[in-house]
Amino acid sequence: MSINRIRAFNRFYTGKIGLITNRFLNSKYSLVQARLLFELHQGAPLFASDISKKLNLSPDHLSKMVSKFEAMNLITRTPSEKDARKQLLKLTPEGKAAYLALRSRSNKQIQGMIQDLSQQETDALTSAMDTIEQVLEPGSAGSSLVTIRSHRPGDIGYVIHRHGVLYSNEYGFNHEFDAYVAQGMAGFIQNISDREHLWIAENQGKFAGSVAVVSRNDNTAQLRWLIVEPGNRKKGIGKQLVNEAVRFSKEKKYRSILLWTIDFLDAARHLYDKAGFRLDRTKTSQVWGQTLNEECWKKDLN
Repeated sequence: MSINRIRAFNRFYTGKIGLITNRFLNSKYSLVQARLLFELHQGAPLFASDISKKLNLSPDHLSKMVSKFEAMNLITRTPSEKDARKQLLKLTPEGKAAYLALRSRSNKQIQGMIQDLSQQETDALTSAMDTIEQVLEPGSAGSSLVTIRSHRPGDIGYVIHRHGVLYSNEYGFNHEFDAYVAQGMAGFIQNISDREHLWIAENQGKFAGSVAVVSRNDNTAQLRWLIVEPGNRKKGIGKQLVNEAVRFSKEKKYRSILLWTIDFLDAARHLYDKAGFRLDRTKTSQVWGQTLNEECWKKDLN
């Protein structure tokens, strides 16, 4: 029964994204050729032997593809300086343009598939894809089961709860901090605009962190309520959340984004620095049962 179900899904999905034909996205490239362009676009030049293994292609098949792409001026290949028997493959400017054109077509196709879905349906779809990857290839780069989704009913209370618990356990903040977070989030959700958003990170369906973008004025956004659960740190979740907040702020045409943090939150400060935020000003406050050195960090989005 499971074999028949998997085969049925394969037929459904390949038909849905148009892989039954020999041409990928109605282009002049096959799916394997498009995948070769993708692999070479990801970074530094790659050895032909490595690509052959990654794409499960015979050396002869790959060599024919490379020769064809060379004739089209999409790829160059040069002997390795360390081992002349190995060839390094690299995209030409024309090859990069060909890949970007395919990526644009693919993005439009996928957008057309999901544009009528609700946010919850989209989240469910991506979560199911994560599950498939994790089950079939545990530990693969794309199978961590970490998803970033928009907030749902019930999330606000849980984000407030986790802020209170984490900052009490790790930094000794008192009950006043709970009230501070609760008041801010209540005002945010009651008056949320289309230029504001709250994201929830989940790992295997469980809460892993949060972040929000709040509007300060027409030109300035504020990043707020960034937390990552202790068991999910060092997995890149904080970076994903901050990057999503910055991307959203750019999309909504803010000119800058700021945030407030505390001088002893070293991991968060390192994250902000890597994301391009710079320390703008400081102040000392007597809050939440502590004397704190607060820092305002700011990033220009122009």
